[in-house]
Amino acid sequence: MRLARVFFLAAVLITFVSCAPTLKEKKDNAAIRYKMGAVHFSEGNYTAALKDLIEAVELNPEEPTYQHLLGLTYFSKRMYNEAVVHYKEAVRLDPEYADAHVNLGVAYLRLERWDDAIVHFNKALENVFYRTPEMALYNLGSAYYGKGDYIRAVEYFKEAVRVDPEYAFAYNNLGLAYDKLNMTDKAVASYRKAISHEPLFVAAYYNLGVALLKKKDGTGALKAFEKVVELAPQSNKARSAREYIELLR
Repeated sequence: MRLARVFFLAAVLITFVSCAPTLKEKKDNAAIRYKMGAVHFSEGNYTAALKDLIEAVELNPEEPTYQHLLGLTYFSKRMYNEAVVHYKEAVRLDPEYADAHVNLGVAYLRLERWDDAIVHFNKALENVFYRTPEMALYNLGSAYYGKGDYIRAVEYFKEAVRVDPEYAFAYNNLGLAYDKLNMTDKAVASYRKAISHEPLFVAAYYNLGVALLKKKDGTGALKAFEKVVELAPQSNKARSAREYIELLR
């Protein structure tokens, strides 16, 4: 009877061991979860994406792309500290992962950790295979703007539009930096450039209106503010634009 019990326990143990997933099975399951998470992320269903991607990372924590997309998902839910954790893990696993460096830098921008952001934007630019350096340059400009170093901000925004002459966001932020330096004519020109490349750019119209007021161009400012109201009537910018319009009429 005792011998039979030993054989029974051994059989149970063998069955249990055989049921434990292998490393390959874990990686395969992680890949499935990652793909499902990526679909949810692309659809904007960040809560569902988070569930799948957390599981993918638990099953295969050594895959940097899983860590990166999990970071993006936390970022999309405005959970910036959590995003930083996974972006950092992605660049630890793959120090040449330029997109992860940039997104880590952007998360640091949200947390107003300007110097940490600058480090990672520069890391991305060190990668000769990085396909969109204008994004890192734009974000470098944003980091220096956040630090209050408007001269350096101008340098990087100008470099961003040199690399991509149609980069409307960089032109807009270049205008903001020029404004801080009281270079109003250059600010106006930059806002107009932004609008020429993105005709629906509400913030650029608003910024243009404010800059034209500084130049005492009431007619031009009125047109810019009216465009803000036309494009985004329910926005905060439109509410502020309406106040300017009342003063200008």
